[in-house]
Amino acid sequence: MAERDRPVHQLQVHPQHQYEGGMKSHYQQRGPSTTKVLAVLALLPVGGTLLALSGLTLLCSVIGLAVSTPLFIIFSPVLVPAAIVIGLAVTGICLLKLLG
Repeated sequence: MAERDRPVHQLQVHPQHQYEGGMKSHYQQRGPSTTKVLAVLALLPVGGTLLALSGLTLLCSVIGLAVSTPLFIIFSPVLVPAAIVIGLAVTGICLLKLLG
């Protein structure tokens, strides 16, 4: 009698269908189209040229830094006070213009 009062549990299995994408499923999957291949072939030299120019820019920046760093270290006893004097002069001129 006690078994009748309990609800019966049933297991339902539903098959899963995977959606393949509309009209694409009717056609066979092929390689890239001619337009895409031509676009890649046309843009490959442009990308290579831009990559070479960016590498050249980086190389020149490193060379310039390697040359200028020792010069800044050698001339820093002169450059630092000169920069301070110029900064104070510009600040003074700006204050004079601001105050009247």
